[in-house]
Amino acid sequence: MSAFWFVLLIGLGLILIYLFGKLKSIYHQISDNIDFSSSELLEHKSFAEVIVKKLLKMMQYLSVRGDPHISGNIIGIGSAFENLKIKPQIQFDFIVLFSLPFQYVSKCVIDEDDIPNAYGKILVSENWFTNLLITAWHGRQCGFLGRMCNGNYLSAKAVHERFRSLADMATDILNDEEEDINLTFLQQGPTLKIERRGAPEILVDLVPALKDDSIYLLAKIYGGQFEAGHCQDLLWTLSFSVQEKAFLEQKDLTLPKNACHKRTLQILKYLKQEEKNLETPPLWCRTLSSYHLKTLWLHQLQKTPEGQWQEKFLEERVLQLLDHLIHTLELQTLHHFFLGNTKLIKQAGSLCIPKHFLRKGLKYNLYDEIDHSIIVQSIQELRELQNNINMYTTYLLSELETNY
Repeated sequence: MSAFWFVLLIGLGLILIYLFGKLKSIYHQISDNIDFSSSELLEHKSFAEVIVKKLLKMMQYLSVRGDPHISGNIIGIGSAFENLKIKPQIQFDFIVLFSLPFQYVSKCVIDEDDIPNAYGKILVSENWFTNLLITAWHGRQCGFLGRMCNGNYLSAKAVHERFRSLADMATDILNDEEEDINLTFLQQGPTLKIERRGAPEILVDLVPALKDDSIYLLAKIYGGQFEAGHCQDLLWTLSFSVQEKAFLEQKDLTLPKNACHKRTLQILKYLKQEEKNLETPPLWCRTLSSYHLKTLWLHQLQKTPEGQWQEKFLEERVLQLLDHLIHTLELQTLHHFFLGNTKLIKQAGSLCIPKHFLRKGLKYNLYDEIDHSIIVQSIQELRELQNNINMYTTYLLSELETNY
């Protein structure tokens, strides 16, 4: 083949690739630009896991008698581990398991009147014979109950603060040992910021958690309203992140090839992210969290026929999800996807979720703690976004093509 024909074929190929890209819908083009490739995330994920395991090993070394036992095992949860992550921020969420000193046993309590929905308490009891032997061996008690408990219950605040204290000390030591990286703990979280020469910044959320009957209780301090006389430090967040991941893995087996379900949520999350970055961000994107959007999407995924998640229906599904968001706000009702979801009872075993969490009486409305006036304004803002969605998505695509 002469050089002329070779160059001509290459040129025609490039033209076809360009035209094919232009034939894609705006929604597909936005999705292509905001999605991380598997290889992009894998490199950063592997590096983050190495750093986190080094950090936990140092925290174990720094622990003293009476501390919760920090495990070296970590569980990746959230969007980065479900192919739902959107650009530009590189962030990973890890559950860090811990256990009580072995002379103590724990039990999750969720059905007391003073426990809000989606929270639990951890009742701690003592094996008196084992504790007697250990006390005799060491000459004194370990002090765990006094430092980490309030009455008979484990304090989420005390565990969180001790975890953070150990993490800060371990970070200082690792920074002295590692030349090419810099580790910093931010105020929220604890969120670890990893900086290294010639690479983008990585954020890692580390959440200490206790496992109870396949459910994880997270040491996140309760920030809602609570009646006087009750100790909110004792409340632990119930996490179903592992069950969410299992649900999505099962769904992937039955959905069409190249299904658009994950792209649908990514686009709605990106709309929220971009609105929030405005100089004067709308109220809806400051009020509704990614967890609200994901819960909405999980309900939509459960009830929408599988054939309607074909790749060609991406635009329809995004618009439907946006409409569903407005509708739930108008009803002021968005139920937790797992708590009280009786439709999941048949899947309870495969999702590793105890059936009593799915009973109807545990239904939990995620909008309960949002003020009515905020909901009303959010509906107005989302209606405006919905009415101008074509113009807005066109603008977003032009910005993406400029930046990436």
